[in-house]
Amino acid sequence: MNKFSKFLVALAAGLAVFVAAWFFMQAGHYGSVSAHAENSPVAAAAPAPGGAPIDSSKCILPTEYMRAHHMQVLNKWRHDSVREGNRTYVNPQGEHFDKSLNTCLGCHGSNPMFCFMCHEFANVKPTCWDCHLSPMEVPQ
Repeated sequence: MNKFSKFLVALAAGLAVFVAAWFFMQAGHYGSVSAHAENSPVAAAAPAPGGAPIDSSKCILPTEYMRAHHMQVLNKWRHDSVREGNRTYVNPQGEHFDKSLNTCLGCHGSNPMFCFMCHEFANVKPTCWDCHLSPMEVPQ
């Protein structure tokens, strides 16, 4: 197989992945409530240490910051939760959030392709799904 044929095969495979993702989202999975969001213990307000309610109905920090730094936030949350037992995050506005992947998936889990599409575009392989269920693996 010559280089041009290999290029065409790779191009067709890439196009097939994106078309399949588009059809998947058009089939009604985009915008549906994921099992993570529906059964999330952080979906309802629960008292945080000190009595402040935990809010998981909005993003913890501004969108542009999260786009650039979400992995650092998640790594810090993992360290704080697992190593120090600190499971509550307080943002600069004083709002309390549970340090959990479910906090993120409460909103972003409605699109099972949310994480996959950006990580595929950036050509990064996150290790979140080594331990956690991917939104694509959760039955809708």
